[in-house]
Amino acid sequence: MKVKLASTLPFTPVHGASSACPRRVVGQLTGTENGRDFLIPVYEYKYTEEDKVLYRIDPQERLYTVEEHDLPAIAANQSNLDGESALVWIEHEDHLEYKPYAFLIMNALTRMIGAWDGVVYRTPSGERLRESAWHATLQVVDACVCTQTGLWAMVQLSAEPRDGAGGDGVELTQLGWVPLQAQA
Repeated sequence: MKVKLASTLPFTPVHGASSACPRRVVGQLTGTENGRDFLIPVYEYKYTEEDKVLYRIDPQERLYTVEEHDLPAIAANQSNLDGESALVWIEHEDHLEYKPYAFLIMNALTRMIGAWDGVVYRTPSGERLRESAWHATLQVVDACVCTQTGLWAMVQLSAEPRDGAGGDGVELTQLGWVPLQAQA
């Protein structure tokens, strides 16, 4: 399998694709509060003249995780996701760790190359498209972060016809989604 990037667009995945106002995120903050691990999507960050780092977040999008490697569970303060919510700037604190999505996505793509099952989905966590394609080129077109199922990449899949494989000699091309496990 060969993986190509169409652009840098996947490095800022869409967050909240099912909500009324999906936004692109540049990273995520992780930390611990009252003994519970959490993550918060970051929409923008900047450095101040006082050498402080500020993150632009939506405080209502805090996700608590049960275990370090589990997908996030929806937090109690997630009830207003469908409405307009205000983004606020918060200052970096020592208990927070910032992870840029460019890094998370590149790591996830690297891990996926050896572990991919060849399945492409119509939508994130939706129905499968056609049959699996093991010897294909995946061109990563975009990405999204789903609250329940994590990080997904939109891909253009192209597979050459293989002699002796029982195919009809037609090149397979699909546009769909593949899951990326980037919660690390």
